[in-house]
Amino acid sequence: MASGLFSNVSPWHIPAMFIGTAFTLGGLLPLRAPDRAMREYGLPEGIVRSEPAQLAFGIYGTRVAAYGVALWTFYLRGEYHVVDTLMSLLLLWGAADCWICIKAGVPRTAAWRFVSSVMIGGYGYLGLTAKGSL
Repeated sequence: MASGLFSNVSPWHIPAMFIGTAFTLGGLLPLRAPDRAMREYGLPEGIVRSEPAQLAFGIYGTRVAAYGVALWTFYLRGEYHVVDTLMSLLLLWGAADCWICIKAGVPRTAAWRFVSSVMIGGYGYLGLTAKGSL
């Protein structure tokens, strides 16, 4: 029998653990390589080369990393309903990402970001992480 922090891990928890890790680590990339992070986000090269945009993206990245730490904190405490709530809020992020990417002229990135946020947000809204702890 497993014990410790990960004793209650369920396959239902994998999306939350993946998103928490991706946000925590991925959110740090803009601090080290903002241009690379902006390219991976899908922004056009004209925006990527803008130093003020790179600085703003660094601020954005630290907030994403903090969100990832919050996901992991509540996950490790066993507060899966809070993890689901945080994941459901990502639908708003996706809507904002979609709008910004459309305005920036990258509609395929906009579509991908919105669809993925609907999937992740829907997972949280349906409480599927908490379902794994029943």
